[in-house]
Amino acid sequence: MVRGLGAYLLLAMLWLSTESAHAQIDVDATVKALRLRNGITGGLLPVSDPIFANMVTRVQAGDLYGAALLAANSRYFADYLARRLALQMQTPALDETGMTDNDATAFLIAHFTGAAGTVPRLSTIFSENATYLVVDSSGQPVHAADISFEEGLNINWTQMVRINGQEDATGFVLPVKHVGGYLTLSDRPNDNSFAIFGATAGTNLRMIAGFWEIATGLTLMDVASQAATVQQVPRFVPSFDPNFFVGQGQPACMSCHAGGMVSLDHGYSTVANTFDVTGDGFIFVQNSTTGSKKSLGSDRGARGRVQTCNLSRTPTPVCNPESPDVDPNNSWNVAQTWQQSGTLKAMGWVGPTQGQGLQALGYYAAQSWIFYQNLTQRVIGELCPLGTFSETEINRIAGAANPWADPAGTDDIRTIVAMVAASPGCL
Repeated sequence: MVRGLGAYLLLAMLWLSTESAHAQIDVDATVKALRLRNGITGGLLPVSDPIFANMVTRVQAGDLYGAALLAANSRYFADYLARRLALQMQTPALDETGMTDNDATAFLIAHFTGAAGTVPRLSTIFSENATYLVVDSSGQPVHAADISFEEGLNINWTQMVRINGQEDATGFVLPVKHVGGYLTLSDRPNDNSFAIFGATAGTNLRMIAGFWEIATGLTLMDVASQAATVQQVPRFVPSFDPNFFVGQGQPACMSCHAGGMVSLDHGYSTVANTFDVTGDGFIFVQNSTTGSKKSLGSDRGARGRVQTCNLSRTPTPVCNPESPDVDPNNSWNVAQTWQQSGTLKAMGWVGPTQGQGLQALGYYAAQSWIFYQNLTQRVIGELCPLGTFSETEINRIAGAANPWADPAGTDDIRTIVAMVAASPGCL
């Protein structure tokens, strides 16, 4: 990315050199347009492109938002900022370092830009039952993971092909109830997708915790609740541990495992025994057995004992005998502890608080106020990390995109991008 006033002026002069020798140079408008262009498109939008000339004209008219929106609506936004945000969202660390393109990133870019004729829509990124293929240099639709890094720099990310439905790595079609939008998209082993991150090893606790952290920006400790019950704790969490009920210098185990993100009720029941990663990659577990049930712990050899919770075992059993394990109907209830703890209010939750399956959970979670607020703060971090934004300004920007708070809300991340870039707090 080009940075510094001197660099801006150099680019401005190069652009102006293509104009009439008698052209009136508006350095201030050109520099502002370059700043918007560089932040939103990473400098990929050529200064010779008519879009840039139109951006300068908008800036001259005092319409910074309109100028920023021109950049955000260009294909170069998809190539740069939209792709960057999509790569970041494959783990709750929100770091694109080492990440590569995959079906999940293509899905997110499509939702950010309206590729494949789809309506740009933020609220379905955790729930839409679709797969998006990119178009390679030969004009063929292929999985994004088939594109080399070099080719990925040159393809048009606004041109995609939408396919109804999702499949796991073995070709099994995921039941709609269990589809998690981009969360459940992976077509091969080790493709750096969120699905591989969430379902590899362990118990899939990190799949549901990662979903909440990315969607809301909250951490595990932000949502811990002392109002939880033993019955909401996964079965493999040892209730005989001295930290289970009363923490030793930290909240008790059950405050996170029963009242937090990884509670049976807050989504763990929707994924624990449903998804796994094998040598084939991300798979849907069609017929769970004791050995395949991640709700019974990460140690496959101990899952039988956890299921029966053999109290005669020596040493002390590693189990929670009061847990019902996960609901075979994949039920969730985000109100049981979060209503009392105030977490739902902090989230600005507006949808139903009970349901079944990952798709419904993802759909309603993306209707919450905090989802749009978190995206706004993430865009601010990308475009103007040293800027100054009041809570009122952040809420104004988030509200413009949130259709659940305002019927005029666009549900389009480009609204957020353009408003952030044009805000006085970013200048």
